[in-house]
Amino acid sequence: MEDISHATKHLVLHIHFIIDKLTYPGWKDIRNLVNVHSFYWIHEGEGTFLTNTEHKVQSGMLAYLRPGLEMSMRSEPHAPLRMTMVLFDCAELAYDAVWKDVSPVSKLNFPFLSQYGQEQAEELDVLFKGIYESWIARMAAGPSVPESQLQLLLNRLHHLEIPDWNVEESGAFASFEKIKQTLESRYIENLRIERLAQEYTISPSYLRKMFLKYTGMGPKEYLNHIRNQQACGYLVFTDYPINQIAKLCGYYEEYHFSKMFKQQNGLSPSSYREKKRAESISVTD
Repeated sequence: MEDISHATKHLVLHIHFIIDKLTYPGWKDIRNLVNVHSFYWIHEGEGTFLTNTEHKVQSGMLAYLRPGLEMSMRSEPHAPLRMTMVLFDCAELAYDAVWKDVSPVSKLNFPFLSQYGQEQAEELDVLFKGIYESWIARMAAGPSVPESQLQLLLNRLHHLEIPDWNVEESGAFASFEKIKQTLESRYIENLRIERLAQEYTISPSYLRKMFLKYTGMGPKEYLNHIRNQQACGYLVFTDYPINQIAKLCGYYEEYHFSKMFKQQNGLSPSSYREKKRAESISVTD
């Protein structure tokens, strides 16, 4: 599983341990539990994380350590690190008319290191402190509270995620993010990718490159993907006629909608509705 935006819909979490680690000047240690996922959120200080290379770290940075990654750490003498460390397992439990098998997640789609600006860092400070406090109080409230908070944190990090861009790319990434959000929120409108690219001062070819890099689809494909997801939901959970669903998903002609839907799902909209509802009935019988 590579796409965290997909994974958070069906992600099941189990927290092993959370610690608020206050180090001392010159502190050194290694990552002891390497077979789990780990977040190290740095509240204060400076230091070095050593994997196969050295990584300078400081407050406002988040390290994501996939299972199996070995790492050693040290604090700078003049600015010891203070970190919230979250050690957890996760698996995907999908649902499609019936519950599917549990699939352990080997790696979440986060970079090893992300650095956030002041506003985002303050928000993450609060979120990590809240998870730690809930973990401490779990004897009374139970483990589901910090695990639910971790679920929300993962979803928030998906939107705050700092990709592996360089300085030259950062302006283009900001444009890409704005356009991606526009497609997700205004899919019902008659959107034109070229017009959006012009509005956010990015070339259509470079925009396509960014979409392929971060979503695996071109911008038009991504828009069709969003519309298709909405259409599937309307077909299964409402009795709206097909022509109305077409308009609600940004298609002004039922024929064009049906053609696109069949290309993506292998069935016409009416056949898809009948199939999914028959599956639902067979499950409840």
